Amino acid sequence: MKRLFSAAAIVSLSLGLVVLPPSLPQASAATATLVIADGGPGTEAQATTQFTPAVSGQAVKLQVKTIVTSMTTEVTSSTWKTVATGTQDASGKATLSISNPLEVKHEYRAVSGTGSTEAVSGTVNYAVKTATKKTGLPVVYLNTNEGTSISTRSRYFEGRFAIKTGAGCAAVPSQLAAAKGRGNSSWTFDKKSYTVKLDKKVDLCGMGASKKWALVANHYDKSLLRNSLAGFIGSKMTKLAWTPKSQPVDLYINGSYRGSYLLIERIAVTDPAKKKPGDAVRVSVPELDSSSGNKTGGYVLEWDFRKGADHNVTVGKHGYVGIKEPENDYDEAGKDTGKGITAAQIKYIDGYLDAADKALFGKNFKSSTEGWRKYISLPSAVDYYIAMELMKPLDGNMYASVYMYKKADGKLYFGPLWDFDISAGNADRGGKLETTNTWYLRDPLKIAARQSADTWFNRLNDDPGFRKAVSKRWTQVHAELKKSDSYLTSQSKLISKSAAANFKLWNVKEKLRDYHIVKGSWSKEVSYLRSWQKSRISWMNSQYR
Repeated sequence: MKRLFSAAAIVSLSLGLVVLPPSLPQASAATATLVIADGGPGTEAQATTQFTPAVSGQAVKLQVKTIVTSMTTEVTSSTWKTVATGTQDASGKATLSISNPLEVKHEYRAVSGTGSTEAVSGTVNYAVKTATKKTGLPVVYLNTNEGTSISTRSRYFEGRFAIKTGAGCAAVPSQLAAAKGRGNSSWTFDKKSYTVKLDKKVDLCGMGASKKWALVANHYDKSLLRNSLAGFIGSKMTKLAWTPKSQPVDLYINGSYRGSYLLIERIAVTDPAKKKPGDAVRVSVPELDSSSGNKTGGYVLEWDFRKGADHNVTVGKHGYVGIKEPENDYDEAGKDTGKGITAAQIKYIDGYLDAADKALFGKNFKSSTEGWRKYISLPSAVDYYIAMELMKPLDGNMYASVYMYKKADGKLYFGPLWDFDISAGNADRGGKLETTNTWYLRDPLKIAARQSADTWFNRLNDDPGFRKAVSKRWTQVHAELKKSDSYLTSQSKLISKSAAANFKLWNVKEKLRDYHIVKGSWSKEVSYLRSWQKSRISWMNSQYR
């Protein structure tokens, strides 16, 4: 029989004692430290780790923790991702380079070993320093959480938004935000525009607090000034309730310089009943949804041949109008909640537009009680028409980007002005669009950029009363409109350094369309625009005086 216990062990057990073998030396727990240092704005960062005890040659991983998104459903749970690897040296030190560090602040950690020998450092919060071109303009920093490219118009990418102070704009600290692409044909350009949605209302550059903003690339417009000019003209047309305000800026996305942009107010509803002090005042109409009792007002509408809205209606035989507000209401996953626009609201505004169209093209259209004036605001139509005819935007013949809105129990109002990249003589696409001494909206034209042979603008100009009102209004605003040249002079000086930086990145000579008119340099583009605008005002003045 095999002997199981020694004599000493038997004695110990009989006495109820436990005797352990002599203890072995215990290794101390492994520890690790982490320090991250900038390599400079927009360049790689360097992480230094120190492990104790050292395990020479053991692999080291530098990891970053992904951020759970709250405005989108991109990331529903955090994970640690490895962004750099290295090995411990004889002293336990490892140096690792982060080749493309994130601009959004993240938690970082260093890990070495596995299982019971794994050592994990404490976390370090880090975001790379921002760069600037030092043009004198404000700098907008738009960064996605994980450095993902804003590659589509169909969904938002969550991240952060901030502004570095510059001419006309105070600094704005980093804000939670989401962004997506914007534009139609312009989305095909290399320099792209973006829609921005802030997590909370913020006053950007003194334009009032709002969540909704846009960054317009002005890529087709080599002067970079036409949308700003349209805003200036709109500010003089005081019968337009609201014209979007804007601010020229330099833009960086995920640390990459993207050029000179226009930070501009988006077309959105400001419900008078819900407005708070400091809020931006945009289209002042009630905010409609499925719970709204009054369906007669709170609509923002766009003539748009593309039918790009959630809901689009036909207006007689004269084209499509998209209902921009109210829209469908979607949750974070993109599912329609049913709380947005209702079938009754769509039916109402569709019927109202058809009634206005019928009155406008009816035999009694000049009547103040039975004609178009019953449905359309004369003062807004006059001011809007003058601004559009003056700028000659390509899409102005009720083709696209022609906006209207309707208040509760009120008429249709024209406005706001929007989208003037292709205007003021920089396109040759029929209808003598590039000339200063012809009408573009007043008379029917055989051009591609129209939805019908006779547009609402054409028909309005068949009414002598409308033409008389336009002529009278022109006399009132002519002196203010002439100031547009001084405005262009001051704006071109303001953005000159920004334009120089922009055209080091983008080719000022590039023709983006066959009909694109380019002048070969930024200074020539500005001179051409100024000359064109002065000539246009002079010719229109000769027609109305």
